[in-house]
Amino acid sequence: MRRALVTGANGFIGAHLTRRLLAEGLEVHALSHRSADRLAGLGVRVFQGDVTQADSLVPAFTGVDVVFHLAARATDWGPRREFFRINVEGTRAALEAARGAGCRRFVLLSSLAVHRFTGHLDADEDTPADQRRYHYGASKVAAEALVHTAQREGWLETTILRPGVVVHGPGDTTAFVHMAPVLERGRWAHVAGGRRVFCYSYVENLVEGILTAGLQPVAAGRTLILTDDLRVTWAEYIEVLLRMFQNPRRSLSFPVPVARAAGCMAEWVFRLFRAKNPPPITDYRTALVSKDFHFSCARAKEILGYRPRVPFEEGLRRTVEWYLGSKGRA
Repeated sequence: MRRALVTGANGFIGAHLTRRLLAEGLEVHALSHRSADRLAGLGVRVFQGDVTQADSLVPAFTGVDVVFHLAARATDWGPRREFFRINVEGTRAALEAARGAGCRRFVLLSSLAVHRFTGHLDADEDTPADQRRYHYGASKVAAEALVHTAQREGWLETTILRPGVVVHGPGDTTAFVHMAPVLERGRWAHVAGGRRVFCYSYVENLVEGILTAGLQPVAAGRTLILTDDLRVTWAEYIEVLLRMFQNPRRSLSFPVPVARAAGCMAEWVFRLFRAKNPPPITDYRTALVSKDFHFSCARAKEILGYRPRVPFEEGLRRTVEWYLGSKGRA
């Protein structure tokens, strides 16, 4: 496979993956909905397109061997129809474009949010994808079903990848960039003392796994989890970040019922007033941290030889340094 397409290439993970593919010697087509500022000077062919508009996809998919489908609505706030329009119908259009262009492999970057937040410890790919409550996770369940159909019916070789529930690293636009202003003040509010275990991915480790899964024949037809292979509690994760911001550290903790009620109430108020921006806490976020949510990457290690190379604290250090440096340039 010598030519790759990355949808959502101008996003946080997409830009990192594009750079890694170029370093591997592949020719890269980059599909971007609007701007492509993160890709400037990289030497990629940038195509403007919208995954919800099938006709706009044809030029980008032409002549491509492997598609990395990263374009998605990745947030925990917004109307259900928008999640399904982009994450489900967008995946359907991308699959059809890949099929029409004669692409060989289609890689979907999905999410561990396909699982309900009922408590998981060292869970794996065989855990049911049963999320129905939260729009993001439910839309990813439906997108995965489309990819499974393409594989089963022989349209394409497909691979589904699920990164850690938090992905951090330089250039973040999803989780850390919203956490950082609070952490910078030396404050954090835990749920249940932050004792619950979760799994994360440092972006450079993640894209190494995405690259390997997209290029190795053994990954065809597989669903694989790509985390940083550690058990970390929310308290441990936040404590390291607070220390790196070098401010006095003060944290509070709320019981699970209080936090869950606050998340639901905040959503209700914001919907009542038709707010465009998300509330500071949501039902999704409080549910996520109220129980263990840890998944193993043992299968990716066995099948792909996947090994996260950037250690826990080093990945967080790079992320914090990027954040502080980007503030200085703003």
